[in-house]
Amino acid sequence: MLHRSSRSRLLRHAHLAASASERRRNVAASKPGKIHERIVTVMQRFPEGITGGQIRQELGLRPEDQTHLDRRKRDLKKWFVIETRSATQLVDGKARKVTLYKYVARKVHVDDQGQVSQRLRAQVIYTAHGRCQMCGQTVEKDGITLVVDHKKPRDWGGTNDRDNLWAICEPCNAGKKAFFSSVNADSAMMKKVMANKSVHVRIGELLKAVGVGNRTPSYLLEIVADQDDWQKRLRELRYPVIGWEIETKTYKSASGKKQADYILRSSRKWPDNPTGIIRDFEKERERRNKGEVD
Repeated sequence: MLHRSSRSRLLRHAHLAASASERRRNVAASKPGKIHERIVTVMQRFPEGITGGQIRQELGLRPEDQTHLDRRKRDLKKWFVIETRSATQLVDGKARKVTLYKYVARKVHVDDQGQVSQRLRAQVIYTAHGRCQMCGQTVEKDGITLVVDHKKPRDWGGTNDRDNLWAICEPCNAGKKAFFSSVNADSAMMKKVMANKSVHVRIGELLKAVGVGNRTPSYLLEIVADQDDWQKRLRELRYPVIGWEIETKTYKSASGKKQADYILRSSRKWPDNPTGIIRDFEKERERRNKGEVD
């Protein structure tokens, strides 16, 4: 529970972060597409919540369509109130943590789709509760100043949607800008990477852009993957059918928060349909484990 003085300081900080000279653009509100309406219809049948994988199965989509579906799920927040919560479910006989998506209502007002509004900036700052969402340092204990930042750079195709905004401290913001300037990739190339249907290609091309032997932060891989289970997708690049060597480096930030960077040691040329090849490899391995293959 924040003290009154702390709440007041956060509100003042949020107000200052929202530039007084910033003007909103009058942009025609978009409407949800057919796929969005179909997802909502499925959610409404599961009032207690439903996982992303279950939504895919209900819609009759293939596993390789999960990335596209995850994007559409995030789009839903423009037009609908969607709640998420963590839960534990039995998956293949094992207890696993999952994210449940719950439909609440249709929004009366569509989110601002022009420049980031003062109200949205203030909301991002305030909901961070005075903590940098990258390193974990706080306004109260560490004396940091929070700024509103795009997780995925606008030059890479990032939007002003709420899900692409976070509150980070000024040192993290400066470090993030310095990191992006060091990445060996221009905006056009990264937009093309981000648009690739294969999550494995998106992750791999980012690692290649950062460079062999260089550290790629986990937050950036998560953004580029644009998928809930991105760590598994990264591990799959190590499968022999892809054959990449990727090292993991874990460490603690200044606030004591556990973080991880990933280092590309070696890569191979992409095969045709890498995601499909990975899925075939997993199916073959499962058959072997079950003794169904001689």
